[in-house]
Amino acid sequence: MLVAIAAFLAALAVALRGGRRGLRGLVVMAIVLAPLRGGLLAFADEISLSDPGLTVNALVPALVAAIAIGCAVQRRPRPADLPLSLRIGMALILIAAALSFLTSVVSLKLYGIGLAQYLVYPTLAMEVWLLFEPGDGRRLTALLIGLGGIVAATAMLQAMGVEGFIQAASARVEGLAANRYAGITGSYLHTSAFLGTTAVLAMGEVARRRNLVGTVAMTALLTLILSSVVLTFSRSGVVISMLGAIALLLFAVPGARLRFTGLIAPAIAIAVAAGSIGGVTPGAAGARVSSGFNPTGDPGNKLRSESFREGVGVYGGATIPQKAFGRGVASTGNARQLVDEDVPQVTVESYYLKLLVETGVIGTILIGSFLVWALVTFALSAWRPVSPWAASVAAAGLGLSLYNVIYPALETQILALTWWLMLALCLRSGRRKASSQERALAESARREAPQMAGSQA
Repeated sequence: MLVAIAAFLAALAVALRGGRRGLRGLVVMAIVLAPLRGGLLAFADEISLSDPGLTVNALVPALVAAIAIGCAVQRRPRPADLPLSLRIGMALILIAAALSFLTSVVSLKLYGIGLAQYLVYPTLAMEVWLLFEPGDGRRLTALLIGLGGIVAATAMLQAMGVEGFIQAASARVEGLAANRYAGITGSYLHTSAFLGTTAVLAMGEVARRRNLVGTVAMTALLTLILSSVVLTFSRSGVVISMLGAIALLLFAVPGARLRFTGLIAPAIAIAVAAGSIGGVTPGAAGARVSSGFNPTGDPGNKLRSESFREGVGVYGGATIPQKAFGRGVASTGNARQLVDEDVPQVTVESYYLKLLVETGVIGTILIGSFLVWALVTFALSAWRPVSPWAASVAAAGLGLSLYNVIYPALETQILALTWWLMLALCLRSGRRKASSQERALAESARREAPQMAGSQA
């Protein structure tokens, strides 16, 4: 943990003395580090760093904590400087986590790790909001698309046999029709969902661009990302990118659907061909996606069903207070791998089920209601977008929100970071739309005032 402490102290110095530019640089660093977790773990193992898992996972929270202190000292924010929805969401998470402490079955150290899982990324979303400048929305999505390209390239390299900097020990999974390539994130599930999300953002850029060079470059990057989605041999990225493409086609490009389809279709075709070169044939990829709708015939779905039953069984065996307030944050999931405790790991395959076990029925109502509100917000923003860019942000957030139902996406650093950023950007877009409407109404009233005065005279 000395490395994480040193990183926090260095970041704190930048946050306190680097001004607004230093704070913004730290935000970018936190965003960049999240997808590189697998590579950082591989490097930590290479140099025999003590407690590598805890150290690497603590880097982003250390940066976020330093940024929070810097914002408090430099910006001195008031509650009114933040949107009400983010403040409510943070309050609900804090209440649920605090109540779960009363009936927690985990150690104080593990509870602290779980608390960080719940709080780090909503805190980062608030920091992004406080430091926001005109044009930052597109800068952030461009950064995420670029990171998607980096992750996709590392998955490609892994498919070519280069694995030295990648956490995954092997791409071969027993019982599947093809290998699975994760790249630098170290997890094909995380890679797939993240690349699916960045693919939607890239589609929004393709729809928005008009100059030939920019359109060709963004389409090529989209092709790379979609190709690596296929190489993960995971359904999540495919489904998220499909949902995004459909939303953009229906609602974001009403006058340019033919052009949008003409740009996206070749990217999809090339991605399928690239998957074949990597060992994922079109037939295997199609069967993999369609098997997601088969609850009994797919091995992955069987494992997911077993995890669902395990989570329900754990909740059913809890005491009455634990059913109300939960067994404590981090009582499920991979957080137990970060501490040396001989306690069985409980795996659940839904963030809502995770909430039920960890924070009880009270916490599920509190946090779950906020998540459902966010899902509806994403859906409405994708339905009536102010621009193709805003539609891509909303569609990406909607895809991740739906993924939460069958996978604990917000437990994962890279996906939690992406989801909260999409929510902050979606709220920003909605605020800009409301401001534009208010200005239009004010201008209309200003023009009508002389006419009304003349008619009265």
